[in-house]
Amino acid sequence: MEKSAVRMIAQMVALKKIEVLLLKKYYDGNSPRFYLRDLTNNDLTEIKISGKYVESQFTHYYFDDVEIDFCHVYQVVDAYGLTETLQYTKLISDHDFLKQNYYDGDDLGSHYRSGYTTFKVWAPTALQMKVSITKYDNTYTYEMQRVDNGIFYAKVTGDFDNCQYVYLVRHHESFCQALDPYAYSSSANGRSSIIIDLNKINIDIKRDCLTPLVKKTDAIIYEASVRDYTMYENSLSLHKGKFKGICEEGLKTKYGNSAGLDYLVELGITHLQLMPIYDFATVDENNPELLYNWGYDPAQYNVPEGSYCSDPDDGYSRVVECKEMISKLHSRGIRVVMDVVYNHMYDVNASAFERLVPGYYFRKNSDGTLSNGSWCGNDLNSREHMVRKYILDMSKRWQQFYGVDGFRFDLMGIIDITTINKVYETCSNYDKSFIIYGEGWNMPTNLPDEKKAMQDNHAKLLNISFFNDEFRETIKGGSGDFVLVNKGFVTGNLYETEHAKNVISGLNRYSRPDQSINYVECHDNATVFDKLYISNVEEGLKGILNRQKNLTIMTLLSQGIPFIHAGQEFYRTKDRIYNSYNSPDMINSLNWDFRDIYKDDIDDIKKIIKLRKDNECFRYDTREKIEKNVLVENIDYKMLKYTLKQDSGEYKEFKIYINPSNFTFDYQEKDYQCLYGNLVDDQIGPKTIVILAK
Repeated sequence: MEKSAVRMIAQMVALKKIEVLLLKKYYDGNSPRFYLRDLTNNDLTEIKISGKYVESQFTHYYFDDVEIDFCHVYQVVDAYGLTETLQYTKLISDHDFLKQNYYDGDDLGSHYRSGYTTFKVWAPTALQMKVSITKYDNTYTYEMQRVDNGIFYAKVTGDFDNCQYVYLVRHHESFCQALDPYAYSSSANGRSSIIIDLNKINIDIKRDCLTPLVKKTDAIIYEASVRDYTMYENSLSLHKGKFKGICEEGLKTKYGNSAGLDYLVELGITHLQLMPIYDFATVDENNPELLYNWGYDPAQYNVPEGSYCSDPDDGYSRVVECKEMISKLHSRGIRVVMDVVYNHMYDVNASAFERLVPGYYFRKNSDGTLSNGSWCGNDLNSREHMVRKYILDMSKRWQQFYGVDGFRFDLMGIIDITTINKVYETCSNYDKSFIIYGEGWNMPTNLPDEKKAMQDNHAKLLNISFFNDEFRETIKGGSGDFVLVNKGFVTGNLYETEHAKNVISGLNRYSRPDQSINYVECHDNATVFDKLYISNVEEGLKGILNRQKNLTIMTLLSQGIPFIHAGQEFYRTKDRIYNSYNSPDMINSLNWDFRDIYKDDIDDIKKIIKLRKDNECFRYDTREKIEKNVLVENIDYKMLKYTLKQDSGEYKEFKIYINPSNFTFDYQEKDYQCLYGNLVDDQIGPKTIVILAK
């Protein structure tokens, strides 16, 4: 619409209230009378002016107690015959309208039967809806009927298995296309949604192969990207960068060591956290090798990413292959955590949300502009009931249909506390082993701090865990681009000795120790190796590798939940690119040659993982247990002595010496067995970790 040619705007602003704006240049903005025309039955009725005010460009008229049938379409007519379609989009700000139009059903989207398909979509402010289906290059369009609670519905006769469809929605004079936010699948690059028969996807997700997660601290999380894990040129995967590549068995490195899925099983991790596997925007699904993106650019939360499947235009390919991947991981004893980004969308105006219900799904500032706490241009408004319902519905789908065992929430501080707690309640009721954790940063979104699901509100989120950036910075040192030179305790900064004592014991920050996700590396920021190449370059390659190995060991042995980035255990590098979200595959993909080069170090990490899994003292889940059984002592502000006790297991007591200094310390306790590290002449050497047990 050419805005400069607009003479009248007519809109519902509350359930029974209309506002009409007349341009001042049109009859000086004056009209003595107005009429309401019902286009369904062509009735024309005068409506009485109840209020009026004049501003620089328009005269505003108000009409109260106007009875509207939202199943009909209306026009407002002024005294001179000018007509304008009455729009409902402003009603998203009316509490009574939204309350009246809340829908709590579980049948939104398309539902296939061999003889017909039904469609339901929530679009309470739309004037008209149609569904357009393409079959064998022929397109058929069907009118949808408005029913209760803001729902449009259609039942279309015929067999439309694997057919493409879009919704056509009208808010004013013309229709625009929208995808179905509840569809299970879509065509390549989100051109359309696709109808699929869920009965064809009865894949056993093999939950019975999983050992129950008794305590969250029993988890050992390993983060990887579907694409990165098999994409490097030296990977022998037959399905590079695909869902099928993640679950491919029997892969070897060029020197015959395990790779791929077999490597993960041998390593001993319990959870594989996959970076985004929902449909994201900036990778061409038909030509995925041309562009790279991590996937934090959501296009559709409801369908798997097409560049990770064999045929992105086949509605079944992405769904089946994603589900088979999770099933295979389960069959090998590995739980799957899905990285979710319910904080923003890549393109507001292109999203089905904005096209179906303009202005509703995204958080606004007081001046009407989009809140931008995500720094991606918009924030999802999780406090709105139908937005919260959508997040809950998709959480149930990814858990119950696909088999996901946990969620990692990106920028969780954008989302409100109630929504996150409801997601956990819903998912844990279905599976007691379900875990939720996320980035608990205080994001500058238009939401009061006390409502944000951030780590400062951990006492209101007792079942949720958080990435512990205090652990990361204390143990490793600076992670951001401008502070990489800064060292932490394990990398040689002895001023952090006392602080390190607190973070290792897991009592430094949260209400519960199992709220702490301990990490020194993730997909964000520089890898540890690239950081140490700056902060510890004076120690040479051997010294850098030693420091990194010590960091990984302390991540695994500290109280809390350990988190390892894929390749961290064999010194992954990204050529010192600290933010590689759209860097090419040669930067982001995992170099499996390092698996061969650093085999001995990997074997040591396997032993440490097994040590953690075999001994409860490294996995205490309450403050009381830690306070009773764990002691971390500061030795001359140069070394820490980490003592752990337990009632069961082969060993009843451990003493771990963490010496990042250049000093040597005498070792006094003679009746302990050395499980890791070297004791030379009864001394603990510099820059070393020694693990003793009895």
